[in-house]
Amino acid sequence: MITKVVHGSRVGGLVAYLMGPGRAQEHVRPRVIASWDGRDAGWQPPRADEGGFGRDLGPLIRALRAPAVAAGLPERDDEGKRGYVWHCSARVAAGDRVLSDGEWAEVARELLDGAGVAARNDAGGPRWVAIRHADDHIHIAVVLVRQDTGRRFWPSRDYPRLREAARGIEQRLGLTVTAPADGTAARAPARGELEKARRQGRLPARVELTRAVRAAAVGADGLAEFVTALRAAGLLVEVRRAPSGDPLGYKVARPGDLTASGEPVYYSGSKLAAALSLPRLLRGWESAARGSESEAPLRVGRRRVERARAVVGAARRGQGGDDAQGIAQAALPVLTAIGLWSDELRGAAERFDRSARPPRGLRGRESGSAAGLRRLARQLVRERRILGLDDEPGAAAVALAVALSVLVREIAGWQRDAGRPHQAVAAAEAADVIDRWAAERGAGEGAPSDHGPAARRPHVEPRYDRAAWSRSGAPRG
Repeated sequence: MITKVVHGSRVGGLVAYLMGPGRAQEHVRPRVIASWDGRDAGWQPPRADEGGFGRDLGPLIRALRAPAVAAGLPERDDEGKRGYVWHCSARVAAGDRVLSDGEWAEVARELLDGAGVAARNDAGGPRWVAIRHADDHIHIAVVLVRQDTGRRFWPSRDYPRLREAARGIEQRLGLTVTAPADGTAARAPARGELEKARRQGRLPARVELTRAVRAAAVGADGLAEFVTALRAAGLLVEVRRAPSGDPLGYKVARPGDLTASGEPVYYSGSKLAAALSLPRLLRGWESAARGSESEAPLRVGRRRVERARAVVGAARRGQGGDDAQGIAQAALPVLTAIGLWSDELRGAAERFDRSARPPRGLRGRESGSAAGLRRLARQLVRERRILGLDDEPGAAAVALAVALSVLVREIAGWQRDAGRPHQAVAAAEAADVIDRWAAERGAGEGAPSDHGPAARRPHVEPRYDRAAWSRSGAPRG
């Protein structure tokens, strides 16, 4: 079950949209299925016209708004503050069974209770309503004002708590299991970014900048070289520094990508990806600095990759420490580096990205094997940049890619063993892409690990819409 929350101030406008025909006449039999006072379908607005979508929404909207009106809250906020109307959409997977209105009503109550928004049997809690206009999803509108005190409130940690509540519902109803709220999902482009990208006929700025920043970071040995590489790629870069001169962070923008006031639209590294924050980049460069780069990368690379695979395998057998997470993180720069060889391999790196992200609150220890992978990634990028290699990779490069596939499959198995099925799938899909690329160049597939067939998925080209980039895409309609 996928959930998404947005905030607003106009509960009347929200209810009117949910009970209406939709933007493309996609709403089917809009109906109230649950409410704060247990009247549920009793709040269904009567029809105002025969055979149409017109309904008398006034009584329902006035009832929902009453606590906000008593608290003196406006229906619109011109100051850009977060609105007091909490709008949650919840959608089941395409292959799940169709839930009844009664089941969806119970789902709404479980989500509100689990998220700490409206506890069960709390007569003084906020007013809310759940509306259904499709088989696969519902919408919940809550006015965040308590009825007993008349005070506006903000739920604490409602997003992760909502995710956990949804996972409990999946287990209870036998629905498709979705990822936990572990912080490993990539940040999705906002609606405005997607609309702007469609108008311009290009990828969203967040996607383009993430690719460019990741490639620049892999080939750099420090902040100065990193900034130089970004500017050479044609990007705008600003470094934020403390009064002492120490770097605190950075932000990047595409030239010509401007706000309404004509200012560049900047993204900080941490907003692109947690691994691209300046502190994480500095740690990665420090790790890569350990050791020697005297040997040619393709000659030494396969040995480093095989050594890393052995460490992950030992961790799976309970013979290692926490090195496997560090190796998973360090494998991403190597995949990013070989991603410069082809669009297909770049896609493999982007698929692997989630597997490299440590769950929230965890950070892997980077051993010598992890440092060796980061060093290899930098060597690969530099060699290609210095020598201007644009031709088809040779046999040594293909052999390195095959070794990487074996490592990535071992990481997939380790992730699965650790109870992280979605990270395991991300790694397995990346290995599938690498194997196909290598097979087209005469190599056999990388030897599969025992990560199991459930972690294998058919190849699907990345789609740059919000549903593909968010773990919590909004239900359509």
